[in-house]
Amino acid sequence: MASRRVFLSQSLGIAVLGGTMPSFFSQAAAADPLPALGVSIDPRNVLVVVQMGGGNDGLNMVVPYSDDAYHRVRPAIAIDDKSALKIDERIALNPVMGGLNELFKEGNLAIVQGVGYPNPNRSHFEATQIWETASPERPVSTGWLGRYLDRIVPASTADSAQANLFTAVTLGDTVPAAMIAQHVDVPAIGALSTFQYNSGKDTASRLTAGRLYDGARAGQSPYLEMIETTARTALRGGDILKAKIASYKKTVTYPTDAFSQQLALAAQIIGSDVGTRVIFVSIGSFDTHAGQRNQQDRLLGYLSGGLLAFQKDLAAHGNADRTLVLTFSEFGRRVSQNASNGTDHGTAMPMFALGAKVKGGVYGEHPSLTDLDHGDLKYNTDFRSVYATVLEKWLARDPSQIISGGFGQLAFV
Repeated sequence: MASRRVFLSQSLGIAVLGGTMPSFFSQAAAADPLPALGVSIDPRNVLVVVQMGGGNDGLNMVVPYSDDAYHRVRPAIAIDDKSALKIDERIALNPVMGGLNELFKEGNLAIVQGVGYPNPNRSHFEATQIWETASPERPVSTGWLGRYLDRIVPASTADSAQANLFTAVTLGDTVPAAMIAQHVDVPAIGALSTFQYNSGKDTASRLTAGRLYDGARAGQSPYLEMIETTARTALRGGDILKAKIASYKKTVTYPTDAFSQQLALAAQIIGSDVGTRVIFVSIGSFDTHAGQRNQQDRLLGYLSGGLLAFQKDLAAHGNADRTLVLTFSEFGRRVSQNASNGTDHGTAMPMFALGAKVKGGVYGEHPSLTDLDHGDLKYNTDFRSVYATVLEKWLARDPSQIISGGFGQLAFV
């Protein structure tokens, strides 16, 4: 059928499912589930990773309001002492972050101070790759979450691919490097209403697609077999997910911004019992070289309001105890403001971990604003320690099998 090749190539060009290098093009890692490291850890635990893309300015998010140096080097963009949401006698949250301040007071938000790594990179692309692959020393082809997925999901077969379709999902149009695995394909869901394999606008086209993909014959090219397997999974995946979450009723009114709506979908997926263990969402851009206050304050308001609604929605459905949220950005910003009332690419920054099972509080020391590395903050907590903590204490996996090197762990879980 001449039309078969045309149909396949046109459809694959706009498929939304997948984002990893197919296992036919790389050597699949053997399924190697790691032993559970704690009998008290719920095997249904979910990790939600929030990427604050663009390089978030940590000093105007977790504000060292009592430090004279902070106000001296940021005369136009510093957070006013009177409006800051004070955590203790030294630090405060940005005043637009009332939702996260509420979670902190409830003991459900941990603030990890001064997070970074040796020889920091200030390139957006390269720094993002470092954070998402957890490999500052050398490039690697898989993400830290992808390596976790390779450990918990058996190497793909026709049956396991369908069964593990939603073990991890990305809420957005592309799959981030953090989720790239050897043999696990992660779906990218821009919006539930459009999550499907694009085989045409009408029912007849979809039925035709199903018959074509189900007609694979032994002895055909392995690449065509891969295409057909991926297409069949994608074609049916959207219908499966929509049916699973059809009965989910949101108990809160989420803000209308795109980030909060991503979290609303994340809550539906978690509550749908499709076996999801990792969800990746993003918000940005925090690349505030000019006019920082307006842009960052707006985004931090979205972050805070969305996460508060998300936490309340999870709690109402009995899913708060098994959901952990972790935030990161590729780097912080420089200590001093620039001539455009913004800040340029820097280094260390705070991370947030939040959830009903989080041991709230402040972890690590706030970096000095005077003892600097050529104008940048010196880190005191390696980000891989945060990852190792989550892997072992939340996901019940041995971090040494996923992250190279040994790193101490924190007590926020």
